[in-house]
Amino acid sequence: MAMAEVTTAPARSLAKPRSTLARNIAYLAGGQLATWGLSLLWTIFVPRALGPRGLGELTVAYAATGVVSVVISLGIGTLMVKEIARDHQKTPSLVGTALLVRVAMVPPSLLAIGLYIHFAHFSDEQGIVLWLAAASMLLALFTGPFQAAFQALERMEYLAYADVLTKAGVAIASIALVLAGFGVVAVMALALAMTAVSLGLNAWWSRGKFRVDWGLNSERVRNLVVGSLPYWTTGLVLTFYMWIDSVMLSVMSSSVVVGWYAVPIKLFTTLLFVPVILATVWLPRLSRAFRDGMDPLTKTGRPALEIVLVLSLPVATGVALVARPLISDIYGPLFAQSVPVLVILALTLPPTYFNIMVNQILIATNRQLTWTKVMVAAAVVNPVLNLFAIQYFQAHQQNGAIGAAVCLLATEVGMAVVGLLLIPRILDTRSLSRIGRAVIATAGMGLVVLSLSRFGLIVETAAGAATFAVLAVALRLLSADELRLIRSLINRPRKWA
Repeated sequence: MAMAEVTTAPARSLAKPRSTLARNIAYLAGGQLATWGLSLLWTIFVPRALGPRGLGELTVAYAATGVVSVVISLGIGTLMVKEIARDHQKTPSLVGTALLVRVAMVPPSLLAIGLYIHFAHFSDEQGIVLWLAAASMLLALFTGPFQAAFQALERMEYLAYADVLTKAGVAIASIALVLAGFGVVAVMALALAMTAVSLGLNAWWSRGKFRVDWGLNSERVRNLVVGSLPYWTTGLVLTFYMWIDSVMLSVMSSSVVVGWYAVPIKLFTTLLFVPVILATVWLPRLSRAFRDGMDPLTKTGRPALEIVLVLSLPVATGVALVARPLISDIYGPLFAQSVPVLVILALTLPPTYFNIMVNQILIATNRQLTWTKVMVAAAVVNPVLNLFAIQYFQAHQQNGAIGAAVCLLATEVGMAVVGLLLIPRILDTRSLSRIGRAVIATAGMGLVVLSLSRFGLIVETAAGAATFAVLAVALRLLSADELRLIRSLINRPRKWA
């Protein structure tokens, strides 16, 4: 069946690459700032009201459905971004085929959740929370093809809009629910409702941007499923090893310990916004650059790698230094056991930032299977380490969450070492010099934070951020292109609309 032409603006995107890049970063960063504020509100009220046990039940539900979600999603989203970025006219058929494939995945996903509930012998409340989470997961799967198309077409505003609107609804309404005395079931039911809203919004926004070709074509289905398998394997392994610690904690300890782990892991994943934003906006560009050869790819990929490494250093150091007041002031004394877990996860940020961007570069160069092998190795090693580490720390410190955090750090460092070997041409001596200057700036920031520890979290954070900014300017951590990009973000927002 012939594919219709997409109604979009590729000409402008190609003519003004820097303007488009700045616009997309601005939308995603602005959305992230908004959701940060909303998440902070949620964090102040909801975990305190639910307590470690209730928060642990939420975490178990998200862990289980997260694993099932990546199994049935088949990695289709990443393949869609690559293919649509290279040829916008593929959008209707790819979106329609992806939606049809996901319809077929509904029965096996429900069966998997049902078996997990049965064999884990959960309480009635935990079972209800899991079923609600499963329904939310399925609606999110149908949202995925629309958002993959928006990403490939470099219309990141729709990703930001959906994220902010749904998280605003979840944060505000969840606070109202827990203050009114409702518990974890009501909070998860709310999340389900907002996921339905997100799906409706994404379908509405697609009107005028692209149509959906609902024609069932067995050849297109086969090509999409088979072509997405390398990305599916990577996503499956990544999700498995990111969530397996929470699942193992739920079996080997208690929901309270899962709650102690849930707080720092939520902060950890929130702090991944920098590489996630850059990976989102850079993947279409990396894919197009590789089409023209390795030199354009290197020129496009090097700044992204350098930026995530430079920014990971102050973020990791800052979080580790303020972990105790951060947990105490926001979550309260019931989560005191989360402090050492957060310190370990803070140290995990730099290798994780690096690994996220390495994955995007390898995807763009059609070497995703190479990274999949790395992920498979990590997925084998991580649960084996968890098996011993969780037991050890649970027996000696009554906190198996520390063991789970140590295992995540070990696997991320190992993957980063392999990733560096896989892309030796991307970073050069100038990159190492820049990273070295970032280390100096971070050390200066750390000294300031330590000297001001008696003044509290807000003063420490503000002074540390200001110190790093001043040192970054003095040490010339930003390139000329990045300075121009920042000026574009500040001075030309009206032109991105």
